[in-house]
Amino acid sequence: MSSIQPNEGRVFHLKGGGNTKLKLKFFGFPEVERLVGSKEVDLQVEGNTYGDLLQHLKKSYGESVMKNLQIQILKNGREWIGKDDLTHPLKDGDQLTFLQMITGG
Repeated sequence: MSSIQPNEGRVFHLKGGGNTKLKLKFFGFPEVERLVGSKEVDLQVEGNTYGDLLQHLKKSYGESVMKNLQIQILKNGREWIGKDDLTHPLKDGDQLTFLQMITGG
């Protein structure tokens, strides 16, 4: 079983081998920020899909994070990922921005 090893700079590595390094940013999610400890986090995920990332977040931070991430996801500042697109490919260095969209007026 993998375990999370935090080190300086809020970078997390999976013991047992992760293979995709990602940067995550959370905007409009105070509960998620509290649970992960920051508005931004760098981590290394075993696997290379959006579904693998979600599994990692659930395993690392619990179901509470997942319940709070009903959102829009922007990859590398230019590509939207559908929240149900679990097979969307990710690669080393990708930056995912989780945005809470608010409507109304």
